[in-house]
Amino acid sequence: MIRGLYTAASGMLLGLRQQDVTAANMANSSTVGYKAEQSAQTAFGGVLAKRTTSDGGFAPTPSTQDRLIGRVGTGTYVAVVRTDLGQGAERETGQRFDVMVRGEGFFTVQTKEGIRYTRDGHFDRNETNTLVTADGSEVLDVDGKPIVIDTEKVRIKSDGGIYRLVPQETKNEDGTTGIILKEELIARLGVFTLDAKEITRAGDSRFAATPGATVTAVDFTKEGTSLLQGALEEPNVNVGETATRMFSLSRTFESSQKVFHTINESLERAVRDVGRV
Repeated sequence: MIRGLYTAASGMLLGLRQQDVTAANMANSSTVGYKAEQSAQTAFGGVLAKRTTSDGGFAPTPSTQDRLIGRVGTGTYVAVVRTDLGQGAERETGQRFDVMVRGEGFFTVQTKEGIRYTRDGHFDRNETNTLVTADGSEVLDVDGKPIVIDTEKVRIKSDGGIYRLVPQETKNEDGTTGIILKEELIARLGVFTLDAKEITRAGDSRFAATPGATVTAVDFTKEGTSLLQGALEEPNVNVGETATRMFSLSRTFESSQKVFHTINESLERAVRDVGRV
């Protein structure tokens, strides 16, 4: 019965941890570039269960025999919380400095805590014309340097190149003159890939690389990853499924709580009544 008490308690703790993960996903269901978390549970090591039988007292020396009948579990716990790096939906904004990653890869930003990686491409310029995130962190180029953009006329291509659009006069075949926009490279956005097992969450939509992690620059010449100017990536959270899971976890927690309460009452009754006998 004591083992049952611990098993019920572990079920309650498991439910609380899973609710925390699900609640975080629900709370960030409108956070740009957020990646949902998924919890994986496992059971504590079981103990061997045995059946003890006697020889009935007919043998010259009475004895007992143990027969293994299986294992008894002692509860469950959250073994690991994984980050789902699946693609979120596309939302067009029309803002010149908004950039979305299609495929694998993270933007790199310089924060007070160090280099961080994010899928949140809602960028703008600060008072020194440096490209920054919404909280003022500097966006880095492929060489790890801040990006300074001193013009409003900017084009960000699918390969991460940021170009200044410079008006240039040109002569037409009929002798008239016209204006064309010439592209001048300013910098290339730093976009890098990391394995989901080698990142730790460092904010709602930011991650830090673990020590020894393999950080690889995206090769835009190969198919798979591209950037889109004037759009942002929505969180990859399915609100309907997440809400349903929250209700399910709440009921599971209540069930474990009732089991814990029932076992606890039985133990109290046993101590109280057996002591009287």
